[in-house]
Amino acid sequence: MHRGEQQSFSAWHLLAAAVLFLLALLPRWYSAQTLGWDWDSPGSFTLVNFDEAGSCRAALEGFNYSPFLGFQTIAIASALGHPPPVDVRGDERRVKAYCHSPEHLLVARSYSALLGALTVVAVVVLAAQLLPGSPGAALFAGALVAVSGFHISQSQSGTVDAASTFFIYAFIAALAWSLRSGRSLGLWLSVPLLVAAVWTKFWVFALFAYAAWLPAGAWRYLSAGWSAWRVALLPIALATWLAALTNADFPQQLLVLPLACYALVIPWTGVRRPLLLLWLLAPLALWALTQVDLIYKYTAGVQATNFGTGYADIGANKWLRNLVNVPAVLLLGLGIPACMLLPVGVLRLWRAARAGDARWRPWLALLPLAAFAVFMAFLAPVTYYRHYLPLIPAAALLIAAGAWAWPWRYRPLLLGAVLAWSAALAWDMVGDYHDDPRRELRPWFAAHPGVGVFYTFYVNPPPGAQVALLRPEYARGDASALRQADYVIMSENWYDTAFANELNGPLVGNLDRLVKTRPEYTLFYRQVLAGESPWLRPEASFDLSHFMPEMLLHRALYGNFQLFVGDLKVFRVRK
Repeated sequence: MHRGEQQSFSAWHLLAAAVLFLLALLPRWYSAQTLGWDWDSPGSFTLVNFDEAGSCRAALEGFNYSPFLGFQTIAIASALGHPPPVDVRGDERRVKAYCHSPEHLLVARSYSALLGALTVVAVVVLAAQLLPGSPGAALFAGALVAVSGFHISQSQSGTVDAASTFFIYAFIAALAWSLRSGRSLGLWLSVPLLVAAVWTKFWVFALFAYAAWLPAGAWRYLSAGWSAWRVALLPIALATWLAALTNADFPQQLLVLPLACYALVIPWTGVRRPLLLLWLLAPLALWALTQVDLIYKYTAGVQATNFGTGYADIGANKWLRNLVNVPAVLLLGLGIPACMLLPVGVLRLWRAARAGDARWRPWLALLPLAAFAVFMAFLAPVTYYRHYLPLIPAAALLIAAGAWAWPWRYRPLLLGAVLAWSAALAWDMVGDYHDDPRRELRPWFAAHPGVGVFYTFYVNPPPGAQVALLRPEYARGDASALRQADYVIMSENWYDTAFANELNGPLVGNLDRLVKTRPEYTLFYRQVLAGESPWLRPEASFDLSHFMPEMLLHRALYGNFQLFVGDLKVFRVRK
């Protein structure tokens, strides 16, 4: 036995887990309390993330979303003396005003920060069940989540993503503990945690975790005739078939191809006879599901929005976009060195499963994350990066398994290097919020008093400025409408719909396939950004600055990583 191997959790390990929680809480809590404050004057507040408090708005019947987290944040805010106004329910404008108020947002952000830090604890508990005898690996997995800049960025925000991720991993940790210990308490605890995991963001994938509780005999019966490779390829084959069915660009006459691939995966001569009918009817059953409007929208999206095109309009470009986004999020969320250990962890788990090692069975509790990863890689119509957040802790668990495959004498140096890199990446990423270009814009407005400005969404001009929202139509013809202003200010978070990003993917040549925009808008933004507009001359630029390779690479290919923080471009209107 190597030194440091096959240990049990000691008081020192528990203390280390508590320290990890505090270290995780500190940056999340600090950002939650400070972002958007004092931009215009002492005590002023500027909303920087327009997706915040959606659950609060749903709880007050002012928005169509899950109300679960909103019930909690409203209750906390009310207990602190900031209840919603009387008779506000159902009034969308007043509901939004309350939920986006500083008093409620402080509660929503703080609660998100707390649950984000508690996710680190949940990951440590879960890793202790998945990697028994290796408390160091459990702590390392938790540390990776603690220093993840992507996880910090979502935890400091008053959205549901960090909370959803916490409930998911608390639920899975309870199930894994029950599987490892043989106690039914974890199974009973999993029921309310399942409700929270599903209800927070309608995350139905959590139900797959109970497959881990199937008796070993049932698994042997179901897997008879199946090789490990076929088992791994089955969900991909089914997802490919479903993706083809729900993509309007996929030629109907070619549907036979994914169907044939599925047929090649099934070991028809080896499976139990009663199961033959199941595998024969599976593609037909999936086709029938796509005829249900709710399920079709969940996998295909809609084809028109108030912004122009919808998520379904991406067409065939969806295949590459979805496949690119998963590794992109993992690289940005954990760092290149950590992700280099990910295949090692997968290989270690693969070998244990093929060898029939009983110790790998609790890993089956992670089936929801495997299903979710396949969904995001092949089917998801809405691919904002924050939707991928639940994959970060799962990747951290596999990375920890990969790190513990290394000899002990090299491991401390390896772990230190990986965590240091991830922490530097977090500093570079989270720093975007604290060096927000919109703060730099305040002195610009002060230096240009009385000027008329057209601006895009996400610019957040200071109160009192002579501003109006920009519409690309203003530049048509002789641009008489545009020339009523002196300047135009555009936010990258708005004009990036004209370029490669997480919604469009890398293929942006066909303007009809870009998401949440219009071809004429795309041409306008591209022309202006290239300095080719006859009416707009580049005047100033307030850009984010990065130093980590992951951030620089993403900026070069997809623009800045953050959704609500980006470059600002100022243009002088030619009269």
